[in-house]
Amino acid sequence: MPQMGMLFANRQFQNIAVSQMLTTFASNLLVPVLPVYLKLQNFSDTQIGLIMGIAALGALLIRPLAGIGVDVRGSKPVLLVGQVMIGLCLAAYLWVSSFFAFVVLRLGQGIAVALYGTGAVTFASSVETRENTASAISMYAVCTMVGVGVATSIGPFFFAAMGFQRLILISLAILAIAVLVMTLRAAAIAPMTGVERTPVMDIMRSKDVMAPTICLFASNFASITTFTFVPLIALAEGGIPYFPFFFAFMVAVISARLGVQYITKLWPAERAATYASLLNVGSVAVIAIHPSTMTFILSGILVGLGFGVIFPSLAVYVVEHTNPANKGTALGTLSTAGDVGNAMGAAVLGVVADTFGYRVLFWVSAAVVLVCTYYFYMTLVQKAQAVEQNA
Repeated sequence: MPQMGMLFANRQFQNIAVSQMLTTFASNLLVPVLPVYLKLQNFSDTQIGLIMGIAALGALLIRPLAGIGVDVRGSKPVLLVGQVMIGLCLAAYLWVSSFFAFVVLRLGQGIAVALYGTGAVTFASSVETRENTASAISMYAVCTMVGVGVATSIGPFFFAAMGFQRLILISLAILAIAVLVMTLRAAAIAPMTGVERTPVMDIMRSKDVMAPTICLFASNFASITTFTFVPLIALAEGGIPYFPFFFAFMVAVISARLGVQYITKLWPAERAATYASLLNVGSVAVIAIHPSTMTFILSGILVGLGFGVIFPSLAVYVVEHTNPANKGTALGTLSTAGDVGNAMGAAVLGVVADTFGYRVLFWVSAAVVLVCTYYFYMTLVQKAQAVEQNA
């Protein structure tokens, strides 16, 4: 605990922790209600899937450039540009109404979140010594999930009580505080100089980056499946209450992130990520078996635990196995996989839902996540086991 005390006494960590918590809260407050809002506006499941997933495509397009920008310019300028863009996109929700307008807006929001996220995680990984990087990333991830968990659990209540437009105004007010913290209180972190950078394509082709990237893709594929389609299957099954899923997710994901630094001490990061990915498989499989309030709660617990452990574990692994001068590029590449998972999980599965129904959709999601988990296990976990045996 003294190490945690030192971390939270670090002014720079305080800044990124508060900024991350508030920014993720603001940008995720709409996540659980947007599919329902779009459904009430008579959009089809395919259209809703495309609208939800297109944000990840925007993030995918910009994430590699964001990583290079962080390595060259520093993390603070990139994350501030992302925060301002997030605010502009949130404000635009007050006016858009057509399918095309929502697609363009969500594409821009994906670009904004990618710029902010790449800058923020690199900032967090740079505020402590290399020995304490794992603790910094773990606690940064806790702040992320506090923001996401609280926002997604209370978003439906706020939506029901005050409507869509007031929900957006709350998001904008919270985001403004985050921007002020990073603008007025946080010092810039200069990019690393004097160290030769590894070519970008070598970073992307490295198994130490590619395998975690595939694993994170699977995690986000599972999470976007549940976040987008749990409310919709609840409506289709006669109006089953879906907010218990988001509440269970909030409790589980915050608990997981609070304990992730101890988990990675108990198991190597790659083994912890494998177990977490299997929990994600279970989170979508239980709903495919029988959608109900109880399985929604169980699914929220499983995906919360899996999602909570997997990103910090993979981020620590990538940082420890990457040239420090390419930290932004490596973390940007890792995060790109999450963007692809979000895009495919929402867009492709929306078509599956329209064609085959929601239960088939959840079975397809479980199969995709299981295949990716097997690849990750065979690539890194078995490799590590072989090295240990030879040693």
